[in-house]
Amino acid sequence: MDWEQRILQALEASRADWDEPPDWRAALALYEGLSPAEAGELDRTFVRMIDVYYRNPHAALEPQPFDQIVTGLPSGMSPGDLLCIEAAVLVAAERGLGDAYFPFLRLMSLPAWHVIQGRLTWLHREGFAAQRKLSLTRAGRGLGAMLGMAVADALGCTVEFMSREAISARYPGGHREIVGGGPFGFPAGAWTDDTAMAVAVGRGIVENPVDPVDAVGRHFVAWLESGPPDVGNTCRTAIRAFMRLGSWQAASEAVRAELGEWAAGNGALMRTLPTALAYGPDPAEAIRIGRMTHPHPESDAAIAIYHRAADALLDGATPADALAAGLAPLPGAAPDVQAAIADLARRFERLADRPADRIRSGGYVVETLEAAFWALLRTDSLEECVVVAVNLGDDADTVGAVAGGLAGAAYGPSAVPRRWSQALRERAVIDELAAGLYAVYRSRRLDTSE
Repeated sequence: MDWEQRILQALEASRADWDEPPDWRAALALYEGLSPAEAGELDRTFVRMIDVYYRNPHAALEPQPFDQIVTGLPSGMSPGDLLCIEAAVLVAAERGLGDAYFPFLRLMSLPAWHVIQGRLTWLHREGFAAQRKLSLTRAGRGLGAMLGMAVADALGCTVEFMSREAISARYPGGHREIVGGGPFGFPAGAWTDDTAMAVAVGRGIVENPVDPVDAVGRHFVAWLESGPPDVGNTCRTAIRAFMRLGSWQAASEAVRAELGEWAAGNGALMRTLPTALAYGPDPAEAIRIGRMTHPHPESDAAIAIYHRAADALLDGATPADALAAGLAPLPGAAPDVQAAIADLARRFERLADRPADRIRSGGYVVETLEAAFWALLRTDSLEECVVVAVNLGDDADTVGAVAGGLAGAAYGPSAVPRRWSQALRERAVIDELAAGLYAVYRSRRLDTSE
């Protein structure tokens, strides 16, 4: 079926008169009576249209009485092309097509967007609502999760290793602004090892989704060799062991031999978020990547819980339901990991009711996971979740980053305060990586559905 022709015909037929605007809902009505396969084909057509370079092959090139709109349009674009593009955005938003989210962001970021925006029939009125709807798809929530992690990390670095009492004394209303500093002197808007290692994980997954460990490892090594000011001891031990031994399996075994029970730090948990964005509910790759540096069943269990909870949030679950999904038994996991998950399920019972003085925020992976979920369950916005988590003190940047990733998945990118997102020094890295991870997720989903 030639959907491009039918879309344009429906739009143009919806005009009450030649000088009246068409109704974009005429394009939405094309879905009536379609089979799932036909609806999927139409979905893909609309997503393809969301591009400033889109040209409908059936658009009339001869000037019409109302074609003064042609003036100032990008080269070769007709009013019909413009109608299709903006109808596609609004239809995609109405249908919740996550595949349209990043194309729409790219469209709005192009210089030509400013040229065509004033000539749009509907989007100048409904564009913000469309963007908000698309931001609450899985694709949009993925960007929100990555942004939430990064801004919380940048906020928390200022008060890292400070006690709650010291933070309260210095910031009577709570520490709420990204100003940098802290024990490692980060510039305002810079992120710490938490986000840096998560970015390394994400880049490795995008490069080799099927078997990401070696690609992730290359980014770990490059990051360590760049001389970052803040590197966790366990991560440093593991990466240096790999550089000496040439194998991540051997490096993991070396860490286990050297650190034993002390390998249950939060350095693998803090970088888990990208796996949820890419792999859906199965935490197998997350656990593999975690074991590169933290070979411990409690770390495995915390990673599995976080990964599955984040995945549930990306699909629109409530925080309480997401935590329940994370704490559910994990068939196929090693017995010690299953036992650790069961222990954590008991420990996290009635977590939201627990007073702050019973929440610890140190580097132990269980404490970090507990504090992050406690902050999420006790608040109802991304900003308050991040502020509560960071102001717990101690390992504030990591607890903040872990909580911020969950809150971003729960509330979407529009919930990230603009003053925080604009303060990030490498915001483009987050945008690009979120889009790449969603592309991995989409590709895997299509592969399994065939």
